[in-house]
Order: sequence, then C-alpha cells, then structure tokens
Amino acid sequence: MKTSEKTGILKIYVGESDRINGRVLFEEIVFEARNAGLAGATVYKGIMSYGASHSIHTMKIFALSNDLPVIIEIIDNIEKLDEFTSTVNNIMEHSKRGGLVTFQELSVLRYEKGEKYR
Repeated sequence: MKTSEKTGILKIYVGESDRINGRVLFEEIVFEARNAGLAGATVYKGIMSYGASHSIHTMKIFALSNDLPVIIEIIDNIEKLDEFTSTVNNIMEHSKRGGLVTFQELSVLRYEKGEKYR
C-alpha cells in the first residue's frame, strides 16, 4: 500500500468467544486478511459493550456475560478492502454469530517497515 492511494479502514465488531471451524472468529478474519495480502490488521479488546441483542457484555464478576467485544481494524486501499468485504461477510455468515462491519475512507500519512523487518 502506498500512502498516495485512496485508503480506507474496515472495522469488524464481534465477541471474543465467537468461533468458526474450531478457531476464534477474530483470528480467522485476521489470517484471511493476511492471506489476501492486505496492508495490516489490529485486534482490540473492549471492556464493555452491547449490540443488536441489547445484552450487556462486561468483565464484571456478577454480569450475565463475559463475552467481551473485539474490534478488528484492517487498513488498505479501497479496492482491496472492497474485495475483502465479501470474504468477511462469508466468514460471518458461516459462523452464525452476530456482529457489525463498517467501512470509512481515511488518509494514511506514513506506512513503512521498521528496521527489525528489513
């Protein structure tokens, strides 16, 4: 990915315990993004959330659920992300788990390998 390309960010919101084919769902998505040659992906773990079901997910001891939210951010050029959204949708459909997928354009100011990877 070049910083002069039109870039975007794909955000995928799932639960940390969601699984597909015996693998954690967020791992499956990150490995598929890497296999697709996308520029980069990062997974964040939230401390509290609710979504379409309106069930509260939190790490408190007496809460009904401790399935904490996970956000996967994938950044690359718009065309590659557009292609990858069909992969994400297939994975999400196959997992039969809920989730949210968003996309927005952004400006990348710097993207390069550090010395330890050269």
